[in-house]
Amino acid sequence: MIQVTIDGHTTKYGIIGNPVSHTLSPTMHTLAFQEIGINAVYLPFELTENQLPNVLQAFELLGVKGFNVTVPFKSKIIPFLDQISQEAKILQSVNTVKTINGSWHGFSTDGAGLIRSLDEKNINLKRKDVLLLGAGGAAAAIAYALMKAGVSSLHIFNRTQSKADNIIKMLQPCFPDGNFSSELNRVDRKFEILINSTSVGMKEDVSPVDSDIVSMCNNVVDIIYSPLKTRLMKIADSLNIQNFNGLGMLLYQGVEAFEIWSGQKAPIKKMKETLFNAFV
Repeated sequence: MIQVTIDGHTTKYGIIGNPVSHTLSPTMHTLAFQEIGINAVYLPFELTENQLPNVLQAFELLGVKGFNVTVPFKSKIIPFLDQISQEAKILQSVNTVKTINGSWHGFSTDGAGLIRSLDEKNINLKRKDVLLLGAGGAAAAIAYALMKAGVSSLHIFNRTQSKADNIIKMLQPCFPDGNFSSELNRVDRKFEILINSTSVGMKEDVSPVDSDIVSMCNNVVDIIYSPLKTRLMKIADSLNIQNFNGLGMLLYQGVEAFEIWSGQKAPIKKMKETLFNAFV
């Protein structure tokens, strides 16, 4: 067991959102800092929207050097930052912030986190067809990362098709040669992977699509991690299709953030152990 040191030299990091009481990040990041010899802690800060304009000044006074951003502040934090990455600008979403030479810089690590989790599973997306379910903020970040990874085609399916079309419109200027679709009933091909970015299956034992759609896919990823096995994944199991929950994405978006803050390689083994132990 690593002994966590807190003293007058301890650097502070954290997460802002509402709610944040459920987050697993404080233990994961604090032990990760300790693992590589950085004297730092990671704390949750639950804010109301009217507190947001003052949070950066408060963090400067408290000596907070970086923080994650979760709902409902991923876009609302942007006007208060000094600079944001190109990806965060396109997505209009920030989930990681770092102070650099007295200014606050925002980044988006959600999409990169998913790609790194798939790399770990040896799932190669280059020149492959991908089916993405959902059209919210997570879907936009994942869609952008998938296109950067070189997928052959990206099919975004959402109950409200206009929302899927909005993501495609956002992506087209960045990927003018991209092959996009938002009409699932026109698709008659095999997908390398189906990715569920919706919340369907989180609170009820239901799937966002039926077995006919799942059977069209070689792999299934549900970004939900509680429950660990969703109805969508159970359907994939029944069809002998390899499937994964969202713990990998959760881990690697945290790894990306950690590496932005520290400038060092994250202790992935320790972070994974800490995160997965929370579900044992």
